[in-house]
Amino acid sequence: MQSSDVFYRMGEFIYKLRWFLILLWLLVLISCIPFLPRVMEPFKDIGFTDDNSASVRANKLLNDTLGYSYNRFTIMYSSDRYVMTNPKIIDEIKYTLSGLSDFPIKHQIIYPDVRNKQISHDNHSAYAVILFKSNQEVEPQLLEKFKASIKKPMLITMRIGGEPIFLEDTKNQTQIDLYKAEYIATPAAIITMLIIFGSVVAASLPIILGGVCAELLLMMLFALGHFFSLSIFTLNIALLLGLCLSLDYAILFINRYREELAFGHSPLTSLAITQATAGKAIFFSGLAVFISLSALLLFPINILFSVGIGGLAAVTVGVLIAIIFLPAILAILGKRINGLRSKDLKSASHNTYWHWLVTRVVKKPWIFFISTLIILLMLGYPFLQAKFGISDFRILPKNNESRQVFDTFQKEFSESKLSPILLIIRTANNNILTKDNIDNIYELSDLISKDERVQQVESIVNTVPRLTKKQYEAMYTRGVNYLSPELKKLLEITTHDNLTVMTITSKFTSISPETTALVKKLRNMHLASNMTIEVTGTSVNTMDVLQSISHTFPYAFLWIVCFTYFILLFLLRSIILPLKAVLTTILSLCASYGVLTLAIQQGYLHEYLNIEPQGMLDISLLIIIFCALFGISMDYEVFLLTRIKECYEQTRDNKKSIVIGIERSSKIISSAAIIVILICFSFMSADILMVKAFGLGIAVAVFVDAFIIRTLLVPATMTLLSQWNWYLPRWLDKILPEVV
Repeated sequence: MQSSDVFYRMGEFIYKLRWFLILLWLLVLISCIPFLPRVMEPFKDIGFTDDNSASVRANKLLNDTLGYSYNRFTIMYSSDRYVMTNPKIIDEIKYTLSGLSDFPIKHQIIYPDVRNKQISHDNHSAYAVILFKSNQEVEPQLLEKFKASIKKPMLITMRIGGEPIFLEDTKNQTQIDLYKAEYIATPAAIITMLIIFGSVVAASLPIILGGVCAELLLMMLFALGHFFSLSIFTLNIALLLGLCLSLDYAILFINRYREELAFGHSPLTSLAITQATAGKAIFFSGLAVFISLSALLLFPINILFSVGIGGLAAVTVGVLIAIIFLPAILAILGKRINGLRSKDLKSASHNTYWHWLVTRVVKKPWIFFISTLIILLMLGYPFLQAKFGISDFRILPKNNESRQVFDTFQKEFSESKLSPILLIIRTANNNILTKDNIDNIYELSDLISKDERVQQVESIVNTVPRLTKKQYEAMYTRGVNYLSPELKKLLEITTHDNLTVMTITSKFTSISPETTALVKKLRNMHLASNMTIEVTGTSVNTMDVLQSISHTFPYAFLWIVCFTYFILLFLLRSIILPLKAVLTTILSLCASYGVLTLAIQQGYLHEYLNIEPQGMLDISLLIIIFCALFGISMDYEVFLLTRIKECYEQTRDNKKSIVIGIERSSKIISSAAIIVILICFSFMSADILMVKAFGLGIAVAVFVDAFIIRTLLVPATMTLLSQWNWYLPRWLDKILPEVV
């Protein structure tokens, strides 16, 4: 190893400043501790929206003008014994909400009413709606005061739900899931590390570094959360990525350092060589992961942007720990890294099993290439039947109270009523309650209600079905002061100056083709010359998010593939191997997506995985997995190919370099993969479906990548390609800079 290598000199430099660097890192870690209890504060949204979409702009207009759309609470009442139309029960419902009279935020209460279809068909369930006159988030303290103000009924069951409570429950459950994953992952990781390294000191070091990574990452996300609007899910997903990367890097670096010590080098020389080999591989691997995750920033969807920010923070922390903090610790430990060892280290560079396996693959490459390819294609086949959507209330566990409100609503009323289409009608003049405007709104309402996909239309001209258009004109043009209290309340909630809202309930689910077609029709409707319409609501937001992702994904795909290719081209000095790396990574992604389709969409083995079938796949989750897995797969690709390249430069024998390179790296790659899979399974214990599904997707892909692709498909493919593996045109070799 040449001492002129930048990474080699970096290893020597870290060795000399080891005590200073350790002290500096400890000061940083100590300064983070006071902020850790407040780490959840900046995260206030789920993020399943495109802030630049027409539906979000329309929703903002609604919130700014009416103020009753942002904070809606649903109070669900049910009883097996009593019917909700019983006067005694009606009085009890009103009693439960009587404590809100002194609540500091102005609000409206819409009590259960048969005319509003707020009572179920069997009369045993009913719901009230409470609307806050505020377009700002309700702070946790105020939310607790709101729940405390609602009195408990004696005769019926009551559950409190609504989007603000759903967000708060998701936030709280996310924090609980973090602690749960930590309790499961830590002992499993310790045991696995002991098996891998056979030394208590060496096994403890990656666990300690994982804790350091978690603390620094949480602190970074806490700081970033004050500059960006980050999704609640950022913490879990970024922490999972950070732990996986930091443990992967630590295993690779420590293993190489111990190998160099076993070869008889001094601690200084061993550290310098390790930094020039494993450290360099970690740096370029981290760069590939950084590029992959940065593609998430191209998407205008908040959750994708948020996870992109969190992921970039995770890989930055992971790489810095691996190439600065870890070498400083190893410089202090020296040969004591092997303290309390239980096996001979010299055997680390030679493994009978991997030698036996790779030798057979190299001898019969076509058999292994075709059979492995068939297995991967079969795993990915179910993805051809995938349906895409956006996660909803079902990401919470069934025993959650706000989730139970949604479940009851879906069962006793309808899912479409839970997520109606909101049509915002605006006029050129400042008064929408003129004769002509009422006439146009009535005609529009009548036209929409005749659509076979529409279940119900609610607006200022649908309050009393028996009234004619002329009667509505006369009622509103007479003046607001002459209206009944109920109509005044309706106008306050739905109408302001030149704007009114029409609520449309579809007969079909929010993500159905019928509802999608209905939204498109509404957006393209022609109105009177002085009127414009805007459409918003859950189903509309889902449409806009899907459209935005489908528009942006090709650019993100090209971003990842092109930059990853050039990084590997620069590192490996081959035009073929980077292309092979990209194609094999896509295969592992397809396998992961296929398993997710079976488990989450279609519900196979859902009882054992504790996953509730969704009937679709969350499109944002698939994008996150795509970017994350492209990066993690490149980790293993870089670790493997740099070792093969190192052997090839020494032997100039393609088959021999494949066998030796895989023999020396596969054990450590498979060990790192096992750790990642264990961490992913610990996150599968989460009660938030989004986190659970992410853990499953990563675990499947890492297993396929490490144990099928890297050990079977890669050696078979490289054997078939023979000397083409290392092909680089002379003209490109001249202009391509040397790796530092």
